[in-house]
Amino acid sequence: MKRNTDLYGGLFMIFISLLFWSKLSKLNEYSKLFPIIVIIVLSILGLALIIKSFVKASRSELFVVDDKKSVILIVLVTFAWVFLFKKIGFAVTSFVALTSLLCILSDKRNIKAYFKCAIISAVEIVILYMIFSNILYVPFPKGLLF
Repeated sequence: MKRNTDLYGGLFMIFISLLFWSKLSKLNEYSKLFPIIVIIVLSILGLALIIKSFVKASRSELFVVDDKKSVILIVLVTFAWVFLFKKIGFAVTSFVALTSLLCILSDKRNIKAYFKCAIISAVEIVILYMIFSNILYVPFPKGLLF
């Protein structure tokens, strides 16, 4: 049965915004600015999706998965990344997790594709690390390897 995916997506975004908003009280005034902006943008996009759902809805099957093996691998890699993040460190776990996810989602399965995934992951991790540590002054958990 096809469902109004715009409505479900918009409601989910609003729910996530409210969940994040409830966690803001633990932050100080200076730390709240960036999360508040993200929450506002997420809420606006959620409302836009809800409005679109009544104007011109996108309808499709929910939770239709052709490749169950890939979904299971993605879930396992994501959980491993979350649980090992503080033990091993940001850079190593993020590089391994992102490279693994890109390889799982890649159509090609050869050494050149794996190398490309590794380069993309490395560049993205370095950029994120530089932005968050040098510009936003967000401390990263330092683990066993960095």
